[in-house]
Amino acid sequence: MTPGVDGQTFDGMTLARLDRLVQSVAEGRYRPRPVRRVYIPKGNGKMRPLGIPTADDRIVQEAARMILAAIYEPVFSKHSHGFRAGHSCHTALEEIRKTWTGVKWLIEVDVRGFFDNIDHDILLGLLARRIDDPVFIGLIGTMLKAGCMDDWKFERTYSGTPQGGVISPLLANIYLHELDQFMEEMRTGFDKGAERKANPAYTACSRQIAALRTEIDAIRATSADKAEVRALLGRIKAVQKERRKIPSVDPMDPNFRRLRYCRYADDFLVGVIGSKADAVRIMADIQHFLADRLNLAVSPEKTGVRDASKGSPFLGFHVCAFTLRSAGTMAGRQKVGGGTRRVLRRSTRGNIKLWVPRDRVYAFCRRKKLGNLDLRNGWARPQFLDSSVAEIIVAYSSEFRGFANYYAIADGVKGSLDNLELIVIRSMLATVACRRRVGRASVQKSLLMGSDYGVSTMVRGQPRVHKLWRLKHLVVKAWDNPIVDKITVGSRLAQSPNDLATRLSAGECEACGDTDGPFEMHHPNRLKDKPRDQMKPWKESARRRRTIVLCHKCHVAHHGGRMTSGTESRVH
Repeated sequence: MTPGVDGQTFDGMTLARLDRLVQSVAEGRYRPRPVRRVYIPKGNGKMRPLGIPTADDRIVQEAARMILAAIYEPVFSKHSHGFRAGHSCHTALEEIRKTWTGVKWLIEVDVRGFFDNIDHDILLGLLARRIDDPVFIGLIGTMLKAGCMDDWKFERTYSGTPQGGVISPLLANIYLHELDQFMEEMRTGFDKGAERKANPAYTACSRQIAALRTEIDAIRATSADKAEVRALLGRIKAVQKERRKIPSVDPMDPNFRRLRYCRYADDFLVGVIGSKADAVRIMADIQHFLADRLNLAVSPEKTGVRDASKGSPFLGFHVCAFTLRSAGTMAGRQKVGGGTRRVLRRSTRGNIKLWVPRDRVYAFCRRKKLGNLDLRNGWARPQFLDSSVAEIIVAYSSEFRGFANYYAIADGVKGSLDNLELIVIRSMLATVACRRRVGRASVQKSLLMGSDYGVSTMVRGQPRVHKLWRLKHLVVKAWDNPIVDKITVGSRLAQSPNDLATRLSAGECEACGDTDGPFEMHHPNRLKDKPRDQMKPWKESARRRRTIVLCHKCHVAHHGGRMTSGTESRVH
């Protein structure tokens, strides 16, 4: 329902309109309209430009996207996670956590204005390598060069692909697929060695322990001097304590190197097991490749080699290598003569941890105007003073749950968000108190339900309890299913064989039953506004969510408010 520069939406879509669009594309007469430029705020206070195509252009872009996806998805790198089915920010982060253990250096590269600086000629050349169809390549070219309307001023587009276009994310992945292949070739040439060599200091301690055990066995075989045995056991214990402080292998073995790479859209992170000189050289090679092959520049202030133990930001998380300070865990080991013995197994070094950045928590608190996180003071929010208490609780729960669920895979997420939870509770209580014009203590007492805060309401004659979402409800675990987005009931019902083209081809108005036509697709009101007293009518509405076939007469009558009550109920 978002209009482009022509002001049209998908409301009123007809088969004849689709046929005209298909024919214009087939005959080469189709010309995309300029995108409508809008701006949305970014997290740093700046504005991000979006390009909204027209409804017809979105249909053509979706058809082209389906073709390109069928061609390129099988060849995309497994390390590419942005805008792909079955991939998400969480799958990218989980890959880093599971496969980057032992990384010594993190290379952070920030591409400057990626979507606005994609070179059209390079992109079309990349498409021509795999697609032998000049007409289709030309169609993509006209989409890229359609221009934009910014405050009703036409601007030509000499580079870039508009953020907001249906096909733009896939074109971005095709463009950076060259980087994925370059990094794979670099990894093949960089990786070296099967395992690290043993640490000489650790080996010396092990030999000393073995010699002391041999001496103990000799003493026990020739005499029963328990005092001397105890002294030797004490020396073994001291050497073992010293050995636990030493890595068993050389962490900077020059003959053992590894390169790791992960990308989400234009955000990518590189991990290096090797020297800092290796990491600096790799970063320079990446910068040269981006400049020479893809005509992209990087931001010097956001690009550099970071110590993995200090970490680097990626996808809103703080990624760093972390070694536990604990002595380790006990494990069973086989004895030479049979049986088992218990030994202390040290924790692995350089485990990748995902932390919640404090600046992200502070930014969320400021953006939602919840209060002062340092002083733990919650503020009343004026935008909710006209809402009911149930709506206030639902709104606070939705905001806090969404933020916490994104960081659910982070290490120590509940400890990182406990102060934010306190601010959310105090802000909610302050808002309700301001609405009721009473004190916070009175509101807290009235909303308290055991250890939760909530309110009871009556919905269609049935009692319903709305509780404030808390961190105790957060499920802290890795995502088992890579598909993060949940499909709503209405969307599942809409994925039935009763699709839009079939209903339009049926040639019957779903309001008055007329079969003369012409027929148009109308967008009804929101699904949540429909009564759910009877399940069957609600399911029918869900299946036809946002769409219903009307004859031209009924469509015009509905928009003019002249539809009869009988047919009006079907439309709504």
